[in-house]
Amino acid sequence: MVTLRIGGIASGLDTDQIVRDLMRVERVRVDRLFQQRQTVEWQKGQFRQATNLVRTFRDNYFNITRPETNMLSAATLQRMQASSSNTAAVTVTANAAAGTGVSTFEVIQSAARATASGSGVTAPLQSAAALTSFTVTDGKNTIAATLNGITKNVTVAAAQYASLESLRLEIQNGLDQAFGANRISAGAVDGRLRFTPQHASDMLSLSSGSVGADDILAVLQIESGASNRLSLSDTMAQVSAKLSGGPLLFDAGGGFTMQINGTAISVAQSDTLGALINRINNSGAAVTAAYSNFSDSFSITARETGSSQLTTDDGGRFISAMGISIAGGNMGTEGRDAVFAIDGVQGTRRGNTFTIEGITYSINPNISGSTPPPAAQISVSVDVEGIYRTIEKFIGGYNSLIEQINGRLNEERLRDFPPLTDEQKKGMSEQEIKLWEENAQQGLLRREPALENLLRNMRQALFGMVGSLHLTQIGIEGSRNHWEQGRLILQNNGDTLRAAIAADPARVADLFTRPSAIPYGDSGRRSERWAESGLAHRLGDILNDNIRITRDGSGQRGILLERAGMEGDATQFNNQLSRQITGLDRRIERANEQLLRREDQLFRRFTAMERALQQLHAQGDWLTMQLEHFGGRERS
Repeated sequence: MVTLRIGGIASGLDTDQIVRDLMRVERVRVDRLFQQRQTVEWQKGQFRQATNLVRTFRDNYFNITRPETNMLSAATLQRMQASSSNTAAVTVTANAAAGTGVSTFEVIQSAARATASGSGVTAPLQSAAALTSFTVTDGKNTIAATLNGITKNVTVAAAQYASLESLRLEIQNGLDQAFGANRISAGAVDGRLRFTPQHASDMLSLSSGSVGADDILAVLQIESGASNRLSLSDTMAQVSAKLSGGPLLFDAGGGFTMQINGTAISVAQSDTLGALINRINNSGAAVTAAYSNFSDSFSITARETGSSQLTTDDGGRFISAMGISIAGGNMGTEGRDAVFAIDGVQGTRRGNTFTIEGITYSINPNISGSTPPPAAQISVSVDVEGIYRTIEKFIGGYNSLIEQINGRLNEERLRDFPPLTDEQKKGMSEQEIKLWEENAQQGLLRREPALENLLRNMRQALFGMVGSLHLTQIGIEGSRNHWEQGRLILQNNGDTLRAAIAADPARVADLFTRPSAIPYGDSGRRSERWAESGLAHRLGDILNDNIRITRDGSGQRGILLERAGMEGDATQFNNQLSRQITGLDRRIERANEQLLRREDQLFRRFTAMERALQQLHAQGDWLTMQLEHFGGRERS
């Protein structure tokens, strides 16, 4: 319903301004709700920043996908280092299962894959048959020769040539002028013209822009586009015509089936060479086939090293036509196992990289049995510096985490800087607004119980005893500065920790990584799990308690997530602070509705006043007229 508003016609008052001034007072309650909502929104954002700090710390040091820094794994803190005196023969690494000491490692031969290859796959680029006519027609006498990607036109003089030799000389002269002497040789073999590049790796193709029986390439009986290489886009029918060891044998259906390592592979004339190679590679033959344009070679290689032989039935003569030798169904060179000796005891493995008693050996794959290298001395020792750096990095991450969270917890709250309303921002510059809001957001997490409990529990986890061992016994202590609130310090610049690692790395690792047989989710036996666990597992449990995305037995996620949520998780909108914001939104909506009703009420009252004044003025005017009328009659 539209309310008629009379703006001071009778009273002369600026009722619009009066109502605005009155409503400004009424709006104070809504502004306070808005400021309260903005404060909670800022708190939620800062809480999530703290949550992300905790997540980053957990992901860096309690993550099985990061074995170099995973403090839950004994292997991280029982790191060993190994070296080889002959890295040209074998390189080594060691894991926590390796024992310290020196051994002798002798490479007798490396492991190799079974392989078969053929070179000179493509037939020479030459006339299809002996030439009997030597007439070159004007306008159809240009050959486009492409050598290694560079195309040049060779024009043959239009004439009736008396002999193949005279035509050959004319073409050779044109090739020499185009590419230089001896780059491409045009020779006569059994009445045919043969084009031979200078280098075996040179790729040559000939084409012509004209067609017909009198075209220069047709006269030479060479198909336009002919090349001294196969193309992966060539059909098997085209491949068959190009092979030096061809042709292929197709059955009545226009195809054939061959076997490689007992796996049947079907081939059709319409299949391209590239499609066939992919079919071989994706089959169960466990081989890799490839054709090289550069070397004009075809190869088949076993995917794995080890003593084995490639086999084939050579269906369609494909294998032999590719220049690969076959004997008794076997093709190419047999694979071999790696053969070695450790302290004189000989052993074999199918691959060149293998692990024995915690030491991983990587043999140079180029070592054959005919020329074994000198034996290598393998030395294994505790990686004291590596373990130290891991613990030092963990301490740095822990200290950074508690420092940042403590900074939020101890930040002074500036209550004289509430969030600005839209009305207040109108009279301020952008810089003033920025500075004001920086002050307004200070101290919003001061003494936040959830974060205080997190840090308190982390300190208790790290400074508790594990059996009879304590952090201070390996050279790590808490800062004595109260304001640093649990910061870890390395005694003697880390020398005490290094000595503890060198003396007994297993003892140091056990302090952090001792596992418990009781699972994390068994809340009824939490104290038993705590007593059995090392420091890292205790700390990991506390981190999970606070940022766990899964629900526990009571249906609750991590404490910090329940408080403020996390982006990308179900708690993003379902958390305590978000619910508090939703409640404030409802209160703000109701308060705004009340403001509208109050504003309408004020305007109604002023309208009623204006109407009453208009009536009063009208009555006054009528009385004045009556008095003037009666006064005039008396005078008359």
